[in-house]
Amino acid sequence: MTSYRAALAVGLALISMSGNAQTINDHALWNIRSDAGETRWVQIREFARQGKDQIYHIDVYRRENGDLEEFYERLVDHMAIEKEALLNSIGQAIEIGVPDRQAYERALTEWARQAPTERFVCRSPIQRCMQNADALIANDF
Repeated sequence: MTSYRAALAVGLALISMSGNAQTINDHALWNIRSDAGETRWVQIREFARQGKDQIYHIDVYRRENGDLEEFYERLVDHMAIEKEALLNSIGQAIEIGVPDRQAYERALTEWARQAPTERFVCRSPIQRCMQNADALIANDF
């Protein structure tokens, strides 16, 4: 009975904001908060356990509203993000796809080469992690 309750609690926690009883494992593509005049989304590429954490590996894209599907900009090649932060970031499931994996795989390989204690894992909404990454990059130059 306890495992049933735990499974039910996990299932309820994964329900998206759209109310369609979809989980983050049902779809690879989810929209996230965007600036006016654009659409942003994440593509969930992989899932892994890191110790007791559930970590999702994603990349982040944007497109100006009205642009053709092939006109998109990759904002983040790879981001490791914990489950709760991902759930707090995504909105509705979407159908737009970005089949190119090369930039993601290069960035994931670089992330994996770091010592486990040095690997960055986003623990807040995606937008906040992106701002922090931009600030770090700006300070490196």
